[in-house]
Amino acid sequence: SNRTISMKNILIFALFFCQLNSFSQEKSGHNYYWNEYSSYEAIIGTKNCYVRENPSINSKLIDSLQIGKPIKVLKSTENDLAIKGLKVSWVEIEYQNNLGTITKGYLWKGFVAVGFVKTNNWTYLTTIDKVEKKIESENYEVDDFTVSIRVLDEKNGIVGQKTFKKEIGDSHYFQNGTIGNLGLKKLKDIYRISFSGQACGIPSLYYYFGWNGKEFLQLPEKYEVGDAGVYYHSENFVFPKETGGKPNYILKQVEEGVNEDDAGEKNTYFIDVTKWIETYKWDGQKAVFVSKSKDIKFRRKEN
Repeated sequence: SNRTISMKNILIFALFFCQLNSFSQEKSGHNYYWNEYSSYEAIIGTKNCYVRENPSINSKLIDSLQIGKPIKVLKSTENDLAIKGLKVSWVEIEYQNNLGTITKGYLWKGFVAVGFVKTNNWTYLTTIDKVEKKIESENYEVDDFTVSIRVLDEKNGIVGQKTFKKEIGDSHYFQNGTIGNLGLKKLKDIYRISFSGQACGIPSLYYYFGWNGKEFLQLPEKYEVGDAGVYYHSENFVFPKETGGKPNYILKQVEEGVNEDDAGEKNTYFIDVTKWIETYKWDGQKAVFVSKSKDIKFRRKEN
């Protein structure tokens, strides 16, 4: 319909307007999804991985680390290695070994969680496991990312996990956190992760997972994207405990705006806005789409 710009059309539209900006952000491999500070606290995201004397798979093996092990990433190296399509650098790390000694070594960055958060005696973490090329059309190829989220107990045992595929693309900035159950019954917490774009036309993608103490339950997703002065698309959730929320329902407020260049006044333009609400019912196990409200359309004057 004319009302809604589809996600794919938005991204193609964004690419047309922002390709120079995007190309200028090109970096090698997939390193940008991890924290880019020179030194930061991190944890191991996979069940077993090897620490080496130098940043190479041919280097001497000095230790093995298990999932949940806290480490300090000291610096990234120039040495990239691709495993399962994921091309990232080796990092120099510091950690306490089994003898209690502070030790340094080198680790492939793919073994490090892209993010983690500790709350209520649990550790939530996210890893990128694999990247596969997917042909969308003759001239359009995308990367399919296999992403895993896990919950660890106080002894770093895996008590829950979920693996899924997403087209993350140029949304390079990862964030994660827990936000409580927000009134959704039978959930202990909600783990939210996002891959955000900080450039013109690059979307921010938000994924929500309910944790009930035994397994992750998929909640609705949302995204936002825009190019200042041209168009935007935004989505906002209202959960039961939040202002305007309804018991056992998740409301998604959607708003789109397109710049119409028919301004008659100097330094003024108009945005054609369309708003609607999507309603999902939560039964304690899954969120089911119920209905979509009628569109509300209006023109907003911008200076």
